[in-house]
Amino acid sequence: MNVTATLFGQMITFIVFVWFIKAYLWEPLTQAMESRTKKISEGLAAAEQGQKKIEQATIEFSTRIDEAKTQASSIINDAESKSKNIVEEARVAAREEAQKIAKTSSQQLEQEVNAAREKLKSDVAALSLLCAEKIITKEVDKNMHDKIIDEVLNK
Repeated sequence: MNVTATLFGQMITFIVFVWFIKAYLWEPLTQAMESRTKKISEGLAAAEQGQKKIEQATIEFSTRIDEAKTQASSIINDAESKSKNIVEEARVAAREEAQKIAKTSSQQLEQEVNAAREKLKSDVAALSLLCAEKIITKEVDKNMHDKIIDEVLNK
């Protein structure tokens, strides 16, 4: 056997083998690797984008929470001030009403006192007239006079 024929045969076999690999295996294998690389890079880009969206959502969430807290605080402060105003208005109205009632009561009491005084005056006048009549109709005697006054006072 000749070394050159063997070497030449091995070279032809190697060339056929390389051509076969390139024609049937190399292209699909490189395409699959490129496709896989492309999918991986797209997945990484999507993960990065998702992470950015999560960060933005977290920031937006924090901002909205702060705004809601501020708004709630404002609403609570407004409600407290309104309730204080309502309570103060009620107090003022109650004081005014109490003053009106006290004034009306004092006027009514004063009228009743005046009416009682007038009645007492008229009663005293009537009693005096009655005593005077009795004294004048009876004889003017000291004992009789005292007895008539006691009698009228008892009535």
